[in-house]
Amino acid sequence: MSVLGFIRDAVILFLGVLAATWLMDSIQVESTTTLVVVALVLALLNMVLRPLLILFALPFVVFTLGLGILLINAVLLYLAGQLVPGFTVPTFGTAFLGSLIISFISIIVNLVINPRPKIRVQVRTSGSIGPRPGQTRRVSKDDDVIDV
Repeated sequence: MSVLGFIRDAVILFLGVLAATWLMDSIQVESTTTLVVVALVLALLNMVLRPLLILFALPFVVFTLGLGILLINAVLLYLAGQLVPGFTVPTFGTAFLGSLIISFISIIVNLVINPRPKIRVQVRTSGSIGPRPGQTRRVSKDDDVIDV
């Protein structure tokens, strides 16, 4: 990850945590400086710890069709609440709801920043499958190639 990518992620997390603290009374932050530190800590945790947690919980994440990642995000938010003084996330349930808000804000901001390009797929076929008229197909019994 580049430095600009890290800063972009930290800014998106700043907006998400700001929204979570605004929407939920139980998540509290003392100052804007603390909010910046929380965003940087969360960006660092997402860069280092999140891939490891996803790897170790991969069967669970696959079994839940990716919804297990929301639990991993909640664990990271709860951990940030324990690490950063002045940022309070009292319970895991609060962390889960806060991670839902942060994920939603992250999706919206990423869609605004990086809109998906319209992809156009064009398939052209030129005739049928098989030998062209006038050509013969060579078949041998010890030919182990499968023609598709």
